[in-house]
Amino acid sequence: MPEIVFMGTPDFAVPSLKALVQAGNKISLLVSQPDRKKGRGHKVQHTPTKSIALENEIEVFQPETIRGCQQVDKLRSMNADFFVVIAYGKILPPEILEIPKKACINVHASLLPRWRGAAPIQFSLLHGDRKTGVATMLMDEGMDTGDILQVKETEIDPGENAGTLTDRLATMAADLIVETIDRFDALIPQKQDHEKATYTRLLKKKDRLINWDNEAVSVFNQFRALAPFPGVVTHFRNKRLLLKSIKRVDKEWSDSARPGEILGLAPDGFEVACASGSVCIELCQPESKKEMTAKDFINGYQVKPGELLGN
Repeated sequence: MPEIVFMGTPDFAVPSLKALVQAGNKISLLVSQPDRKKGRGHKVQHTPTKSIALENEIEVFQPETIRGCQQVDKLRSMNADFFVVIAYGKILPPEILEIPKKACINVHASLLPRWRGAAPIQFSLLHGDRKTGVATMLMDEGMDTGDILQVKETEIDPGENAGTLTDRLATMAADLIVETIDRFDALIPQKQDHEKATYTRLLKKKDRLINWDNEAVSVFNQFRALAPFPGVVTHFRNKRLLLKSIKRVDKEWSDSARPGEILGLAPDGFEVACASGSVCIELCQPESKKEMTAKDFINGYQVKPGELLGN
């Protein structure tokens, strides 16, 4: 069986690491970003992949930077057939890409060349894509520009959010990387059509803020792309309101409704007008308060139709 250096950090990479171990591959080294302080107690916590590595007695390497003579020498000393890179979080320099005897293989959560970059799952949902998938590719010096080895495609459920889709794609990625390693010598790499490439970026705080001047489908897609974490926000009576559960409403309101206007109240939610169409908010969390149902929010704040959400 081939010898592999696995480079990955978050939960998304865990199923692939487990699957490669279970398939009998020798994982000689895990390269992960350093452990960080998390939670209210600010305790240092292992990265998700490190926890799996320790359970399987895999050596762990966590440099602050992957660039430098010591890092290159360490990786070269492993004498690995493959470097498998899944959501590692750092760009590999050329001298590292050249180390493995066979290849550096990256697993990416999109149908490349669509959605290259750091947030492919979120951007697929933001833009209302009906399908997505995972791809394995040979790594080069570009950002997700390498030749494609294999692809698995899946339909996106209309109600799926970033959390559920990430979990599904992580499982698909695990199956695909095991198959790619197993069949590597028989695979014929395919060049990407770079003219069709689209790009993502890291999401920012401003991406969480709902713009009610958008159409209802865009507002709903924004919610899906940022759920369950970090979530989308708006404002109510000049205070922040975190929206925890939203559904689309399949009806149009009169042209006189203002974007952000609360249109109707019901036990299961309250409807809010968008530039076109509306959405129904089912769960929310007012600033400095606990999450609450729409009914509790309506009763507790004496919400009236005609009030506005947003700035």
